[in-house]
Amino acid sequence: MSLENTVADLLKRLEQATTRLETVEKALASGVSSTPSAGAGAAAGPSSAAVKEFQNLVADHIVSFVELSKQIAPEVGQQAEELKKAIDAESQLIAIAAASKKPTQDVLMKLIQGINTHAEQVSSIRDSHRSSKFFNNLSAVSEGIGFLSWVVVEPTPGPHVVEMRGSAEFYTNRILKEFKGVNQQQVDWVTKFIGFLKDLEKYIKQYHTTGLTWNPKGGDAASATPAAAPAASAPAAPSGAPAPPPPPPAGFNDDKPKKPAADMSAVFSALGKGEGVTSGLKKVTDDMKSKNNPNKSSVVKASDVKAPTATTTKAAAAPAKPPKFALEANKWTVEYQKGNKNIVIEDTDPKQTVYIYQCQDSVVQIKGKVNAITLDGCKKTAVVFENCIASADVVNCSSVEIQVTGKVPCMAIDKTSGCQVYLSKESLETEIVTSKSSEMNILIPGATPNDDMVEISVPEQFKTVVKGTKLVTEAVSHI
Repeated sequence: MSLENTVADLLKRLEQATTRLETVEKALASGVSSTPSAGAGAAAGPSSAAVKEFQNLVADHIVSFVELSKQIAPEVGQQAEELKKAIDAESQLIAIAAASKKPTQDVLMKLIQGINTHAEQVSSIRDSHRSSKFFNNLSAVSEGIGFLSWVVVEPTPGPHVVEMRGSAEFYTNRILKEFKGVNQQQVDWVTKFIGFLKDLEKYIKQYHTTGLTWNPKGGDAASATPAAAPAASAPAAPSGAPAPPPPPPAGFNDDKPKKPAADMSAVFSALGKGEGVTSGLKKVTDDMKSKNNPNKSSVVKASDVKAPTATTTKAAAAPAKPPKFALEANKWTVEYQKGNKNIVIEDTDPKQTVYIYQCQDSVVQIKGKVNAITLDGCKKTAVVFENCIASADVVNCSSVEIQVTGKVPCMAIDKTSGCQVYLSKESLETEIVTSKSSEMNILIPGATPNDDMVEISVPEQFKTVVKGTKLVTEAVSHI
């Protein structure tokens, strides 16, 4: 064989070896990327698209939402940071689901523990800043935080997000009413938060219609490492973009597994014995019958009645917090008052607000003109005020009364059972908005000053019909 032929043969063999090495390299790379433990089950197909689309939602809305929150107030920024951490944890759970088979309930509870922790912090920040003038911002996020639990809602998680958005909008509408045309930063804040919830609903309908989508060909979710899951589940984000999200929120552990039904086989087998089923019962003799007992009596002796123990009484009593009545900056705070019917707020200013929280069996009288009034978490409490510039709101209350002797443009009643609203002649044009409430009555003055007030109930039941492409809703009247 000539030298030229030898060289040509070597080059041919070298090319064949190179081709084989490239093939092996590609096969190895493909095998690694499809390994469930590396989170690559989400690297292709709909699962991967679901992971990346959720990350896009976070980048489009939440990143700028956090920045706006920091600019509004420190406490609002702190709460937004916790919200971001909870959403990042949920993003990580979605990445794990894309690479894993659906786990047992116990494993799922462990995977969502991180979201629970951050969601609880969101609510805690709101509760610890009740005197903040940005309390509506804190309440909007806290009331809407339940949207995170869509990952454990089946078979229709979309409507759950809509319901949580409705709870948040009760407070965001207040923000828009107060700052629209005055503070664009607050308007943008609302737009980002509500926009995220609306887009999240669309995302769920597209990728998780009947619940969080798991990978039937994936690995074991119990062995998934939350910290590593997002890294391999999607391509690296471009520089300047937010870091890939990381599992879910408060309230998830409420879904406890049901107890197994009792085994009735033993009962049916016993009944099958017929008359023999009573053979094991003890015979009642005449001396055991109560009618033959000479000492029988229907009176219960005082000594037979056990007095409640100290531990029982102590456990039943809720820890009482000290009552509070103070003016903090431009906010009157009335909290934890019980049985106090002589609370009078005087020397008011149109820039001041009144916040009444967790009061019971009390009466609050507000003189002069204030900006806004909120009655939150109260029971059997009455509020009488003269004039209010913005609105008077009743939230999470039961058996309360609110009376205006002057004017108020609007009232809002939310999550309240039992509310009597007394309007004056000057306030008959008041707009009253109700949601998730019952047993509400509006009382208006009679035709003459000597006539009794006219009581009108607020509808609680509605009928909705489809007409064309629209829904027509009307109150149901009972004759």
